[in-house]
Amino acid sequence: MRIAAFSDTHGNISDMRDAIGRFGRLDLLVHLGDGICDGRQVAEASGIAFRGVWGNNDHGGTMLPDQAVIELQGWQFLLTHGHETDMNPYNPEPVWQTYLREMAARAKDLGTHAFLFGHAHKPVLQQENGIVLCNPGDQHTGTRTGPSFALIELEALTARFRIFRKNKAGDWDLLRELRHMKS
Repeated sequence: MRIAAFSDTHGNISDMRDAIGRFGRLDLLVHLGDGICDGRQVAEASGIAFRGVWGNNDHGGTMLPDQAVIELQGWQFLLTHGHETDMNPYNPEPVWQTYLREMAARAKDLGTHAFLFGHAHKPVLQQENGIVLCNPGDQHTGTRTGPSFALIELEALTARFRIFRKNKAGDWDLLRELRHMKS
């Protein structure tokens, strides 16, 4: 199963469409808030299944939950936007890591393998206490860095997580990669 995860698109659907068009067949588009209508629109237009959670800047349209636990091919994912935490990309690194440890503990308590979140506009891909923590970054047109997203490929016992960022030439560069074995 191939999943594209986006967050914080804030109206920028062109880069989502570009990513989907360049990375081939996808089974699911996940949007982690602040542009949830963008994600739904692109998924429907592309014929891709859609799952998402509400962000603090989502207004109108069909309400979605602030948090969801979903099962995909035997893998459990915790989805949230992240605004309910005090996580802020401007926090010093030790504070940031404390929040990530707390998020991993929360995901572990819920029996999930991975915690997907947005809000911080900062790509994150790391493993903490056996939990994959993934923030795909953002697609906000005002960002100083290029738009980014996560591509997740699931197999029975392994999951491959990659984050790509669009460069100035319009190509998608691999930013981070992590393989996770189901325990």
